[in-house]
Amino acid sequence: MSLVEYGEKYYREGGFNCAESVLHAANEYYGLGLHEHDMRCMAGFGGGMFVGSVCGALVGAQAALSAMIIEVKAHDQMEEIRPASQRLHRNFRNAYNAVECKDIKKDWHTKELKCWKTVEQACRVLEQTVNELELPQAATE
Repeated sequence: MSLVEYGEKYYREGGFNCAESVLHAANEYYGLGLHEHDMRCMAGFGGGMFVGSVCGALVGAQAALSAMIIEVKAHDQMEEIRPASQRLHRNFRNAYNAVECKDIKKDWHTKELKCWKTVEQACRVLEQTVNELELPQAATE
């Protein structure tokens, strides 16, 4: 399965929110080793933290990227995580022309699909960023 297919599994079939879906998908696709219990931390990031702030799909992608890079804490690996985070943010902004949920939803949210198209694109952006950074590839291939 592709990262996008895993995203669909969690968002459209599993009923998880955008942030949860992207991290669940990345966890399964990249073999991040996160446990179901860990995933609950993402619940409050859906809908831009339910106030239209930073897109939950971006937050989920950032959480996945962090899990790929950080061994213990960010301050020990700033030379790796800062440019990786900046690249992800830039790639996401280039894909959506925004990073705020309230702005993204104007063009990407529908009544039928809700935020599925955002989750789908966020998975693509995460995969693009991982490839550009030459991080380890999918564990599922």
